[in-house]
Amino acid sequence: MTKALTLLRKAMIRNNSLACCGLDPDIAKMPREIVKRRMSDEAKVQRFLREAINLTGNHVCAYKIQKAFFDVFPKGHTLLEDTIGYAHERFPDVPVFVDAKVGDIDNTMEAYLRNILHKLGADGVVVNPYMGDEVVMPFARLKHKAGIVLVRTSNIGAAIVQDAILADGRPLWRHTLDLVVERWNTASNLIPVLSATVDIDMSEVRKAMPDNMPVLFAGFGVQGGNLKHFRQLLDSKKRGVFVNSSRGILYPYEPDEKGWRDKIVEATISLKEMLNRERR
Repeated sequence: MTKALTLLRKAMIRNNSLACCGLDPDIAKMPREIVKRRMSDEAKVQRFLREAINLTGNHVCAYKIQKAFFDVFPKGHTLLEDTIGYAHERFPDVPVFVDAKVGDIDNTMEAYLRNILHKLGADGVVVNPYMGDEVVMPFARLKHKAGIVLVRTSNIGAAIVQDAILADGRPLWRHTLDLVVERWNTASNLIPVLSATVDIDMSEVRKAMPDNMPVLFAGFGVQGGNLKHFRQLLDSKKRGVFVNSSRGILYPYEPDEKGWRDKIVEATISLKEMLNRERR
């Protein structure tokens, strides 16, 4: 098992958690006491995300950062690098994944991965595999990093592409999962993304994957997903699947509330305990 996946597995055990905190900054939802400060937007986001990391790091198994929320700031690249670095500094045993959904030809893909995994220092990156080998094959030599591969996503419009039926009767997403497992996972460092918003027999899906392959279960919470099939994705040790929450953890309060920090902690622990009840 590679470094990134080892970090993930150990964080699941140490923090007794299958919860992942999404670090998606939205100034409109941030606490008023931070927003009203006389500082740049980047400084406000930095202050808020550092607080969020401090509050959640002992209760999650990973962080997932949506890059788009950083790209809207003039100094967003520096802000993203700072956020990853701070999370690593405060909680070095909790992996940090960047959600960029990149997928391109070989030299362009190399630039994406060099930037996100090496310059920014992320432990893994979400990729879109629909351009094929050039997108996912590079992870065979990135043995310490993780490739988080879109397989069946949680957005409503995904069905029109991902549920298309192939000549052999499989939906396209299942063909993609088989590629992840049988063709691309040569370094044992890939994580498929599966949806909490669709009614799929996940026990059959779990059997098609190695027991040590973790799954990112997407779309729970605000996106309308539920935990109906969560238990079916657990591995033999009752781990092996983690659930991301961004808005549910970061913004469970009204912006004017003084006790917003307590609300973040409560929301994180609530998700953690909910998932633990399901796996018991």
